[in-house]
Amino acid sequence: MNYVVLLALMAFALGMVGLGVAGLTTGWIHPWERGRVLRPVPHGFSHIFSGCGFVCFCVFFLFTSSGDVSLKLLVVLAVGAVLFLIGIVLRGMASFPDR
Repeated sequence: MNYVVLLALMAFALGMVGLGVAGLTTGWIHPWERGRVLRPVPHGFSHIFSGCGFVCFCVFFLFTSSGDVSLKLLVVLAVGAVLFLIGIVLRGMASFPDR
């Protein structure tokens, strides 16, 4: 059951990356975010970084479900956290006007 949930979450994260790529290439923004987003490029990058960080979280939990945690998996977790935080900062930058 854990694998099914983690694969569904990984599909969601890859969908976030896909929406970020669509936002970067076409400038498309979700209809519910169009009033808040003033800069589409940081918004697209925020989706990409957050999605990649979420994929790293899913990979970490996918391989630690057996109970064996190695240093490589902890590095994957740390990289995922950094990518996710970069995505959050970029999402905040997307709502401020450009100078």
